[in-house]
Amino acid sequence: MNYVWEVLLAAREMKMGDAGLHFYPEQAPSPYVEVSFAEMNLTAPEDTEVGVNPLYRFGDVFSEMFAPDIHAYEKARSLFLDVFMQCMARSDLRSGMHRQEYYLRFLREDLLGKVYGGRAAEAFSLFDIREQKMLVAALFSLYRSGHGKATFRKLVTALYENAIVYEGRDRAEALYLYVGKKETEEERKRVNFLTDTFLPVNEEVQVFYDSHFGIMDLEETMVMDRVVLI
Repeated sequence: MNYVWEVLLAAREMKMGDAGLHFYPEQAPSPYVEVSFAEMNLTAPEDTEVGVNPLYRFGDVFSEMFAPDIHAYEKARSLFLDVFMQCMARSDLRSGMHRQEYYLRFLREDLLGKVYGGRAAEAFSLFDIREQKMLVAALFSLYRSGHGKATFRKLVTALYENAIVYEGRDRAEALYLYVGKKETEEERKRVNFLTDTFLPVNEEVQVFYDSHFGIMDLEETMVMDRVVLI
C-alpha cells in the first residue's frame, strides 16, 4: 500500500472499520510511499496505528511543521496530522484516483510497454511490483526536481539494504556504488537501469557488488579476500 486512502479502503473491506485508525508521523519514513509499514508488501493494516510520511504529497503544507529539527508541540502536531490525513483519505476515496497516481500508473505502463525502449522495459521488468512503484515515483520526482544524483542515492539505498554511494574526492562527477549483493547478469541489468535512468550522462560510476573496496582506517573494509583494490 502506498497511500492513506488504501489503508482506509482495506480496513473497510476487512470489516475492521476505519473509525479507530490513527495516522502518526513516522520518524524515518520511506520517501517513495505515503504509508510506512515494516513489511511493504502488506495489503491490509495489521493494527490501528499507521505511520505516514507527511511530506510525500503535502510537502508544501508540512515541510516546516515536520522538519527533523522541530520537536515542540509534538502532540498537537501529531493530532493535526491525524485529522488532516483522515480528511484527505476520505476525500480521495470519494473522488477516486488522484492525479499523481494517474501519472505514476501511466509511467509504469509506458516503461513496461517499451515506450522508453526495449532494453529499459526488460530491465524494469526485473524489479518486483513494489520496486517498480518506487522507481516510477522516483522518476516522477526527478522530472519535477531535476536532482538526479540525490534521487539516485535515495532510491539505491531504498532498493538495496546494504548499498552505499560514495562521491569521488577528486571529481564530483565520479561515484562509487557498493551494491551489497552478488553480481549476476540480472543484477547488472538492474543496476545499469538505475545509473542510466537517474544519473547525468557525464557521471562516471564504478560499481562493486558483493566485494567492498578498501578504505584506509576503516577496518571492516580491509578484510583479506573480501576487499577490492581501486
